[in-house]
Amino acid sequence: MTNGQHVPRAGHPVRKRILYFAPSRAHSDGLFGVLGSVPGAVRARENGGTAFHFDDVTLRFVLRQDAVEAHEALHHGYYNAVVLDLRTMSGRSTRLEEHFEKTMRLLDLMDAEPDIELRYGFHRILALISGRDSAQVDDLIRRLGSRGIGHVLRDPSVCYLDSSCSRLPAPAKFGKLVVDELVRMTTAGKKGSRALCASGGGITGLYFEMGALKCLADCLPPGALNAFDMYFGISAGAVLSGILANGYSIDEFMAAIAGHPSERVPKVDLSLLKVAHVNLASLAMPFENALRGFATTLADVVRGKANPSFSSLFLDYSDLLTAPFQADGYEAMLRFLFTQPGATNDFRKLHRRLYIGATDQDAREHVLFGEPGLDNVPVSKAIQASLSINPAFASTKIGERYYVDGAVTRTSNFTEAIRKGADLIIVLDPLAPYVSKGVAGFASRRGLLYNADQDIRTASYTRFETARHWVLRQRPDVSMYTFLPANRLRKVLSVNPMDHRPYFAIWRGAYLSTLQRIHLLRHRMCGDLATHGLVLDTSRAEAVAARLEAATTVRFADFFADGKVEVVPGMKPSKALRLAARNPDEEVVCRYGEQKTAVA
Repeated sequence: MTNGQHVPRAGHPVRKRILYFAPSRAHSDGLFGVLGSVPGAVRARENGGTAFHFDDVTLRFVLRQDAVEAHEALHHGYYNAVVLDLRTMSGRSTRLEEHFEKTMRLLDLMDAEPDIELRYGFHRILALISGRDSAQVDDLIRRLGSRGIGHVLRDPSVCYLDSSCSRLPAPAKFGKLVVDELVRMTTAGKKGSRALCASGGGITGLYFEMGALKCLADCLPPGALNAFDMYFGISAGAVLSGILANGYSIDEFMAAIAGHPSERVPKVDLSLLKVAHVNLASLAMPFENALRGFATTLADVVRGKANPSFSSLFLDYSDLLTAPFQADGYEAMLRFLFTQPGATNDFRKLHRRLYIGATDQDAREHVLFGEPGLDNVPVSKAIQASLSINPAFASTKIGERYYVDGAVTRTSNFTEAIRKGADLIIVLDPLAPYVSKGVAGFASRRGLLYNADQDIRTASYTRFETARHWVLRQRPDVSMYTFLPANRLRKVLSVNPMDHRPYFAIWRGAYLSTLQRIHLLRHRMCGDLATHGLVLDTSRAEAVAARLEAATTVRFADFFADGKVEVVPGMKPSKALRLAARNPDEEVVCRYGEQKTAVA
């Protein structure tokens, strides 16, 4: 598009599917007639819609006249744009108001979508409007703008559909405007980046993210998880973000945990009950503080300045409790992986941008290791800082500052991803609370530790949901897909977030819940991934899911479609990018098991 004119593109025609909402058949017949009069247009019936072929673009219109049916259509197919026809046939203001109210019902349904990631972006809606009363039309355009619709074409012909109208301008002019605007809206191309954001959740949260990533890897082209432009990790998610950014596959890491180590990734043991994780360095500090405090108290008692009680002693010496573990052992494991051939422990040498979120313990501020000024820290050390969650782990000292878990100040860094130019974001968040749907009092009977864990999860999830809902409404151009554990799985995750043992059960639940989410969102994911050069194919994941659902005792082999462990190494990020690249105007096919859906 140059100066409002359609610029032909090289290669085969671009195909776009348009949901067309019209108040009557007469409106659609009129618009299709107008589009057919555009020079070079060829009209055809195609896949239950009306298609117009031009030299370099094909626009296929799927007509809906009922608001509920139109809204339902948006849940079952990918549409590059929505056209709302508000034009009057006779110019009567009453009819224009009727058309507007009918359209508002559709917009209300779209706007009330409870799942924010299923809400159709209003920035991809084109409204056509006309009427004899200019003030009325101006007011309706303003009301459309207040709903977030920024694409409005005013039909200057006013009443060309009415045979009694004395002024019948050439309809082809308006038809050309409609075609040019739709082409501009749907072929502008996404210039943004792809980002993966992984949140915290302890060791069980780490297992959830592994299972979810395994499912995503099975649904995307080989190496796609290593081809994101940016990775954002917090706490447990920092581990996996660093691994993917360094070109390791999720298969390799899971295999090392499940007893299938490789030369690149030796056996991984996430148990905390090892000497390497004991906070030996801090054991002496409580005794030193205790002796110093006892001496001061004793001196005060002798001088008659103090009369200590049990409560005062308890309160005064509560700081003797220190974190029992440190994350040095995990840092050593990651340092080994990141110093292998083809990997790096230096943020500045990574092929992909990696950002690790942590919290400055004293300043109570979120920091992003990997940003300029904070990219000289070894990646493994930054991840250790992000893992240091109280009360389990001691803080991590880097330079002269002390850092703790990034989840203290942020649940996810998807807002940072958007600020840095991402418009396709995959979010993993295991830190969601279990919702008891049985008899009241379930939580109260579980004890202090369970409820403390649930309170943390609830606070974190509420913070995340509020931010996600607000941001995606402000930035409808951003495609974000969030994967959370199903409620049944949350119950397992909440027993003990630091329990390293139930990884098979968590992997299984994570894989199945992720595939379920993909099935719900697949019509949207298919198109959004396609704009970034990725084809969604769930056939392999569905075969794995069938094995997992049928297995009474889950084995690692069940996470492979043929039941054989075939660990595929990760790809060097630079090579993976070339594999994912494609012509953004090329038509792609998304595969859902035996089904195939064409999306431009």
